[in-house]
Amino acid sequence: MPLLTVAECKSLLGLEDNTYNERIAIMLPLVEQDIAEYCNNWFADTAIYRASGSEFDFVRGSTMTSSTQADYILDAADDFSTAGFRSGMDVVVLGGSNQGYYRLAAVSTDRLTLTSTGEIEDQSQTTYYIWPGKMAIARANWPKSLKPVAAKMVWHLVDEPRKGDVKSESVDDYSVTFAGSNAYPERVIKGLSKYKRAVLV
Repeated sequence: MPLLTVAECKSLLGLEDNTYNERIAIMLPLVEQDIAEYCNNWFADTAIYRASGSEFDFVRGSTMTSSTQADYILDAADDFSTAGFRSGMDVVVLGGSNQGYYRLAAVSTDRLTLTSTGEIEDQSQTTYYIWPGKMAIARANWPKSLKPVAAKMVWHLVDEPRKGDVKSESVDDYSVTFAGSNAYPERVIKGLSKYKRAVLV
């Protein structure tokens, strides 16, 4: 499931018209990524989960054909549908250059077809040597209590102009903290503290 839909975000923010719909939709994936990076927590479901030693292939789709080809992930072990993946589900890829969140358009035993086209890199575990361990794909399992925090983070990106390369600053009782790719007010990201995991070095 997604962390937040546009409709949920608008409801939490008290927005009634459609003025910001497109901008909210663009910011939602950025906020998801920022939360995961800031918390050092990908919120991966341990029940709907598929780990792979060498069976995954990531295939980049294209719009340069007569019919658009979506991105997809192949599983040589044919375990995707039996692992519980379903169309419409949001998943997180853990490991490799395609790490991040994606939505599933269709699921078969050996293929996860994504809703994106041209967003993932072609990558075969048998030929990709930079990632030394297993890759995994799991359902994104966002806590419902994150929704209000995420809505405030989205609004901060939509409503306020950003200063270039702000890491942190304090003015009187207002402070911002760098989280992921963006800086957010300290009072906003305070709600993320209970989801933070220690960074092992």
